[in-house]
Amino acid sequence: MFVRLTLADVKEGEMNNALEYVKNTVIPSYEGISGLLGIAACATNDGRFMAWSTWANEEAKDASIEKFNQALAGAGEMLAGQPVVTEGTMVAGQQYVAVSKDGEDGFFARFVLGGGTQEGKTYDDVADFMTNTVYPAYENVEGIYGTGACKVAEDKGFSFNFWTNHDAAHAASDVISSVVSDAVANLISEAPQEITGQCDIWKNYVDFPVGKL
Repeated sequence: MFVRLTLADVKEGEMNNALEYVKNTVIPSYEGISGLLGIAACATNDGRFMAWSTWANEEAKDASIEKFNQALAGAGEMLAGQPVVTEGTMVAGQQYVAVSKDGEDGFFARFVLGGGTQEGKTYDDVADFMTNTVYPAYENVEGIYGTGACKVAEDKGFSFNFWTNHDAAHAASDVISSVVSDAVANLISEAPQEITGQCDIWKNYVDFPVGKL
């Protein structure tokens, strides 16, 4: 799979309008785009607009990006500056709870943007750490839906995890802190940036069953 993450500042008073635009205009217009698995948008806890799309692969994203961007263009007047786009191939992932394409419940999203890997390490090492250490640690954690890691470059990537709500993620803070500490000590060059938000605007175009992604 391939994930495209967009972060943007919004003009004062325009956040709700931007989110409603995604809900009422963007998401319906994406129905039937080949290879698009899902899209979501939310306001982050630090006041930014965040949206992400999940694709079958990078080729599917590239083939439809023009139509994709056209639908998003209407939100441009609500933004305060150029959006920052980060994207990459998912190199590790785990779905803990099945999520139907017909689901409607909101969830809490946590994205983690890394600054890069330590000398001699690559993001493939990070992916192995996620698969063999982080994801098993989440197996017995209440409230986690799914998680993944995406490779942006040989030494850089980002990860994400989705929870039933903020309280579930907060309750798992000890587990999260432990795995982040291990990663900082052994793999990544600096503590990652965490971006979180309650997401109530989303649409999956396929079902996501339990298992490795």
